[in-house]
Amino acid sequence: MTALRGARQCTLLALLLLKAGEPVTKEQFFEELWEEGIPSQPGNALQAQVARLRKVLRAELGDEFVCRRLITRPSSYVLDVDPLEVDVHLFGSLTKQARASMRNDPAGARELFDRALSLWHGAPLEGVTGGPICQSAAAQFEENRLSAVEARIQLDIAIDGYAQAVSELKMLAYLAPWRERLFELLMVCLYRLGRQAEAIQTYNQLRSRLVEEFGMEPSPSVKSCMMAILNQDPALGGAERLVVARTPLAGSAVAS
Repeated sequence: MTALRGARQCTLLALLLLKAGEPVTKEQFFEELWEEGIPSQPGNALQAQVARLRKVLRAELGDEFVCRRLITRPSSYVLDVDPLEVDVHLFGSLTKQARASMRNDPAGARELFDRALSLWHGAPLEGVTGGPICQSAAAQFEENRLSAVEARIQLDIAIDGYAQAVSELKMLAYLAPWRERLFELLMVCLYRLGRQAEAIQTYNQLRSRLVEEFGMEPSPSVKSCMMAILNQDPALGGAERLVVARTPLAGSAVAS
């Protein structure tokens, strides 16, 4: 909302939207809005912030919306909206539907992932400098987005083949060099396109980065993929294996 000014106003609205339809306690607001130190009269300071937000919402959405939807309770505030009116919650619903239909309806699942990913515009909670709730939510949203991108690319491979996925995978691997699954998909695509040396080079780049920056080896799954490439396993990376035989990645649950 372009009329919002300042990080605290953005954080206030973000927290209400994250908990859409649920009460947010005053203590939670205190911790999120004044991470550097809660003011001496936090209740009054919070009231002032909410009053400014009401003014912005009234100008943008009308007095009736503010009166009916932004509810004050003795110890909390509630933004009474359907979670599916909020992009991040809609994203979670769409990706959940997409994952459920990947096996039986790949084209339909890809369309759902595309709809979900089209909701993204910039970094999650951009402009928000909140406390632990907002910070953890932003990290989880980015994880969910990347996980959805990986799943959609798996479907692209199954439907359109390997060649068209390589460019996007290279770009994503550059932007998210810690995402081993992206490198594994890229290695498989390169191998199936007859670019075995490039697939091996991709593995070596990933391994060097993990060892140098984190002191750890690639995951067993990536190592197994590398061995299959070295052994020229004819079954490596078939579309069915990539899309339906692999269990979902750990930590890929969508936001609710």
